Amino acid sequence: MIKSIMEKIFRNWKAKLLSLLIAAFFYINLQNSKILIKTINVPVEYPKLSGNLSYAKNPEKTIPVRVEGLKDVVNYYSQFMKAVIEAEDVQFGVTEVPIKKIVGVPNGVKVTKLKKTVPVEIESRGLKVVPVEVVFEGNPPPNFEKLTQILSPSRVTISGKPQDLEKISKVTLPEISLNERREPFAKTVRIPDLPKGLNVLGTRDVTVNVNIIPLSYKTGEQTAAGIPIICSGLDPRLEAEFSEEQLAIRYFSLKPIRSAQILTGIVAQVPCNYIYDPIKKKIIPELQPQIAKVRVVKNKDLKGIEILQTNPEKIEIRYRIKEGIDIPGNDGSDPEEGSGLEDPSHWPGASKS
Repeated sequence: MIKSIMEKIFRNWKAKLLSLLIAAFFYINLQNSKILIKTINVPVEYPKLSGNLSYAKNPEKTIPVRVEGLKDVVNYYSQFMKAVIEAEDVQFGVTEVPIKKIVGVPNGVKVTKLKKTVPVEIESRGLKVVPVEVVFEGNPPPNFEKLTQILSPSRVTISGKPQDLEKISKVTLPEISLNERREPFAKTVRIPDLPKGLNVLGTRDVTVNVNIIPLSYKTGEQTAAGIPIICSGLDPRLEAEFSEEQLAIRYFSLKPIRSAQILTGIVAQVPCNYIYDPIKKKIIPELQPQIAKVRVVKNKDLKGIEILQTNPEKIEIRYRIKEGIDIPGNDGSDPEEGSGLEDPSHWPGASKS
């Protein structure tokens, strides 16, 4: 019985062995056809820098890696892989930063880094607050003149290398035409591109309010608009934002008076008495906005006029901490308060309405 079975097994054994070898060859070849090995470039993710540090040049965006695994898996997941730079490995100056890990790699896929470091250059950038200036072209028609202009913001913060910041003292806006302008107007102007390496922090749009008035001499009851409202006693570490930037008045005069005399001889003030507390690192008092009454001060040349009404009588003031400057007082010293504006009440012969 056993002999009969063995004879059947070994009958044509050479052909059977050849068939087995051919089947094994095709099986191995089929399995190998599902394995893919290829080189791809994966993006590099760099950490965000804090403080005044920045990347001096655009660092390398990708690095090459070799991936190995099932064809369908490799082709699908390759798009999600990326090299991550650890924040603690980034240092000031020029360094070769190691690539410690590749994320987005699924199980069963092998990744070999073909480049283990990337060059990174970190530099220190300074901040500088500079005034914004506007240039006017042409003139209003006869019997009209430009009296004042108010820029919002009037100062901007610029970042850049310290040596580049030393070369800039102001930002100049594109020209604004005054031709055929017969009344006050506002225009939003974009700050032009700065020299290479310098950037404006925050908005680059500046609103310019221009006051155009007629050259008139009148008696009796009149109105005047466009009187700038200014802060009195503003903490130098704070910025104040008004709900209204300008004041309009209704007044009476027995003598002829020129409109320009009103607008140059009257100051509208509000008390900006909030302060920055360097210990608690917040604005005191915390309740905002502040409701402040507008105080109108006349110089001695306008003693003969009577101010009948002001609009607005009160405004809202919102405060914020200045950006981009060192806040004095953090060392425990008491900073000097005040905005540096001269109090019109100290003018010779000044009177309050």
